[in-house]
Formats: sequence, C-alpha cells, structure tokens
Amino acid sequence: MFPRRFSALVTQLLAAMVNSPMHAVEAVPADLVQVQQGTLPIILTVPHGGREAIPGVALRNIRGLPSGGRAYVTVTDTNTDRLALGIAAEIKRLTGKDVYLVMAKFERRYVDPNRPREIALDSPAARPYYDCYHQSVRAFVDEIRSKYPAGLLIDVHGQKKDPTVLMRGTRNGRSVGRLLERAGAPAVTGPDGLFGQLKAHGFTVFPANDVPPGGTSENGGYAGGYTVATYGSDTADGIDAVQMEFGTKYRRNAVVDTYAVDAGKAIAAFYEAYLKKPQD
Repeated sequence: MFPRRFSALVTQLLAAMVNSPMHAVEAVPADLVQVQQGTLPIILTVPHGGREAIPGVALRNIRGLPSGGRAYVTVTDTNTDRLALGIAAEIKRLTGKDVYLVMAKFERRYVDPNRPREIALDSPAARPYYDCYHQSVRAFVDEIRSKYPAGLLIDVHGQKKDPTVLMRGTRNGRSVGRLLERAGAPAVTGPDGLFGQLKAHGFTVFPANDVPPGGTSENGGYAGGYTVATYGSDTADGIDAVQMEFGTKYRRNAVVDTYAVDAGKAIAAFYEAYLKKPQD
C-alpha cells in the first residue's frame, strides 16, 4: 500500500505546484500578437484570424453601437491566419526576403483591432492588446517610410457575402493615392498590377479589373476599414494600403494553403513591377 499512497501524494503535490500562482503563466500582449520583422516594403496585417482567448478579459458587449448603428461583429475570419502565413512564406521563397507581419492571435470576441479604440474593446484590461497590435503596425509603417521609396500594407480579411470572390478595398482609390500618382491605375488593376496579378493567379476579383479605383466603384461594406483608413497613403504618415477580403472559397481547409501560394506569387510579382528598387 505504501508505494501507491506515496505515488498519489507526489501526484497531488505536482498538481498543486503547477496550479499555484507562483507557477501560473499569465498572457501578456506580446504573446497574443504575432509580429515579424520584414526586409521587404510590404506589411501583412491580420486583425480577425485569431483563435485564442485573452485571460482575464470579458467578451465584448455585442448589443450594438451606442449610436444605434450596426451591431458589433465578433466572428473569426476563418483561416485568414493560415492564409497570411502562407502568403508570407511564398513571398520569402520567391524573393529571399521577409514581409513585415502583424497578426492578432486573440479572438475578435475580445478585441477588434480593425476598429477605433473606443468601439474596439469593452474591458480596460483589453487595451494593452489593442495597443500592442497598432503600435507594431505604426512602427513598421514608419520604418518602411524611412527606408524605402514606397511600400504597401495589405490588410487580410475573409468575407462570405460572395464566397467566390476576392473583394478589393482601397477606399475607392484614396488609400493607394501615392501609387496611383506615380504609376497610375495599371498598378492596381493592370496585368502587372496588384489585382491584375491576383486575377492571373486564379482569383476572381471584385470590382473587376476593368473598373479602376475611384468614385464609388468598390463595395460599400468592404471598401476598406479602420486599418486601411489609418495607415493608407491618403494620411500624412501612411503608405499605400489595401484591404483584401477573401471569399470562403479561398479559405476552406482543403485549399487555403494552395491559394496562399497563389496570392503570394501575385504579390511578389507586384513587388517586382512596382516596389523593387533597381539595386535590390
């Protein structure tokens, strides 16, 4: 009997040690915001692909905006994390260089990084996670502005309104104003342009590439959210920025990795045509 009792006692002691406050591992913002330093003038931001809870933070109140506007959205953009990581890996394979990456690992139910702070979170305990995300994006935008003649931020999202398309979001051309000034609409919709290359690699884009950015050409609900509005080139301290809303077709478990490779090839081709410095 002694060995059995001794074994049970050891098990209890180990459990107590693991669960004691001294040995508890508390999450900090940097644990739930994945950040990658880049060597290319491209940033991928991924606000809604997170899968993890934030310890000690309550779920957001989703009853609606104080103004009576549209209710909060809290669902995850399924597999946008896998999509972005696959895009980054393919660009690295093709160019030998890393994109910058800022990706929320926390669920949107706790914090929404693609909203202004006043409606992005409820609990004060959630603010450090929001701030960590945006401080990382801001630092990378500033770094690209200081090191490169031009850059591009791509905000990666998922949508199910039209599962078969990838929706273009440039705030109807405003958030890519500098790109349009120096290279014209073909840099966005032409054969070597960003969305032209996406079409060439198998994506159905909306609006179609015969519709240049401008006016009210882009879908009102997906023309570009807070991230693109905050960091786009229509701001004094921004860079060209686009929102890419990948339909469900491109994010299914069986195909997401293949489409990530295709998107990576398209973005790398755009880099070669419109961002690469002659000496690179």
